Amino acid sequence: MKKSIVPLLLVFLTVPGFTGNKVTKVWETAPVLTTVESVNYDARRNVLYASCINGSPAAKDGNGFISKLKPDGTVLRLKWVSGLNAPKGAAVAGSRLFVSDIDVLVEINIETGKIIARYPAPGAQFLNDVVLGPDGTIYVSDSSAVSAVYRFNGKSLSLWFKDKRVPGPNGLAVSGNTLIVGSGRNGTIAAVSFKTGRMRVIARSKYGVDGLIPLGNRRFLTSDWKGHTGIAGPDSAYTLLLDTAGQHINAADLGYISGKKLFIVPTFFHNTAAAYRF
Repeated sequence: MKKSIVPLLLVFLTVPGFTGNKVTKVWETAPVLTTVESVNYDARRNVLYASCINGSPAAKDGNGFISKLKPDGTVLRLKWVSGLNAPKGAAVAGSRLFVSDIDVLVEINIETGKIIARYPAPGAQFLNDVVLGPDGTIYVSDSSAVSAVYRFNGKSLSLWFKDKRVPGPNGLAVSGNTLIVGSGRNGTIAAVSFKTGRMRVIARSKYGVDGLIPLGNRRFLTSDWKGHTGIAGPDSAYTLLLDTAGQHINAADLGYISGKKLFIVPTFFHNTAAAYRF
């Protein structure tokens, strides 16, 4: 599988509002990452994990798998972990990878690639993004009508956050002592205190929020499943970086390698992961 990468592509796109900055397309995999929903970087091991649904996003069909890639897009193991249903968001926690899978959180041993346990989320219908909190707690969004964020304490999942101002929470991130929650429906980006659970709206995206990467100063790199990737700022400021919607190429849960200023776009039904550099 080491040859399953499209040769280097350099595409320079001017970014309005960012003088001298351009977005460069660095690489794109071959279309082997079937229905890829998220890409997550493991800095300690310098690899990427790609969650591949390989079927319907809500079907319990056992077709889902996780791929392991190099940061240059080379596929190390296409089906590193198999036996999942519809894996989506993921988070690295030490020697474990936690992945959402419709209504359960799956714990995977990174060293062996084996599934350790599955933890049910009470009432969950469409678990989506996953993020690791500063104290080791795992947070998982549910983008269905449940419209909530679950918290995993190491033993079980419980409902933690729910607010009608953030419908269909999808993208999650951590900034200081707050969980950043992006709405997949109206583009609201909110900060929720880990300590008090209090919420405040800090930015808005023009499109629904799937991928969510903090850039500092209340600015966030966001992706919209339909194919829009841009920077959402305070209030309703938004700068579009990439638009593949017209090509019917999705932009799902973004991966990010900060040291390389590289963001990776899972193209979902296009079955590839494409990397761009600021």
